[in-house]
Amino acid sequence: MSVENLKSQNQNTGFSANPVTVVQEVVKQKQAVNRAVNNLLDDTFEKVTEAAAAPVEKTLLNSVAPVRRVISLPDMVNQGDIAAAAGLGALTVVSLPEDCRDLRDAYRHSKSVITRSRYSNAYNYRKYQHDFSFFRGTLLHELMKKAKSPKMKKFVYNIYSLDKTLYNTWFGTLTKKILGIKDGKKVLSKIKNLDGTQQYVRQIVVKRDFLGIKDLTARALKRTSILGLGFMASLEVPRIIRQFKKGENKEEKLKSGFSQIGRGILNVLGVSIGMGYGGAWGAKKFGAFGSLIGMGAGLFAGCGASNLIKRLVLPKENLVETTAV
Repeated sequence: MSVENLKSQNQNTGFSANPVTVVQEVVKQKQAVNRAVNNLLDDTFEKVTEAAAAPVEKTLLNSVAPVRRVISLPDMVNQGDIAAAAGLGALTVVSLPEDCRDLRDAYRHSKSVITRSRYSNAYNYRKYQHDFSFFRGTLLHELMKKAKSPKMKKFVYNIYSLDKTLYNTWFGTLTKKILGIKDGKKVLSKIKNLDGTQQYVRQIVVKRDFLGIKDLTARALKRTSILGLGFMASLEVPRIIRQFKKGENKEEKLKSGFSQIGRGILNVLGVSIGMGYGGAWGAKKFGAFGSLIGMGAGLFAGCGASNLIKRLVLPKENLVETTAV
């Protein structure tokens, strides 16, 4: 075949037989593929790193009570939950003294571990768990202690009597009976009751406790205040009322409202169960510092579980999914 015929054929097929040109094209294609692969790997690594870091970041933020409350406020306001935002903001303010004391204790405990110095705990966290309080150490508690008239003192006493944990309710009694949980040895701790006296803590006695679940359940019940549960539930009420007004007809409004009731229940359960068990495990293993970190991790896990159930079971709604107290 002549050279002229070869050139003519190459021109018709659009293919250049020049070796230099071919090599240049191959190099360009290889470079393009390398860039695409590198971009994909970088993007994947960034996403994986971000996903891996998210639980850690959220756990640390959730461990600091004032922070986890404040970061929820903008979303509440944007969603129109003004009343709920106001209530959570008020709780942030009145709880600040006790929250700061918790952070102080956690810092001192962690510092003693790092420096191997002596640290005096309020009691032996591995053996005991004190009952949490909704009022203790808050600004409201300080205000209530100033009551002087007989009527105000009686009112304060009645409020104090309501500030108990799930462990000391009929639900706690039933749970203890089913799981075979009993109260053991009683010792005096450095924790103070609402009336200023030192609080006794009792050992939790459980037999045949697989993986320590029964013990953690008892501890979680002691860490869950019924007034705290009531406050969380009250934050869901404005959303429920608003959802009952949505829809073209009565059937749609009822469906929307009851769906939000389900979301509210899951919100409260996710927060309370997650923080209760997470904080109980952390406190038992690592004391004051472990309690805060455990609550943060438990809140992250509990909210994640409740949100997953809502996505699988309930109709999708563009609402703030959880409230942390």
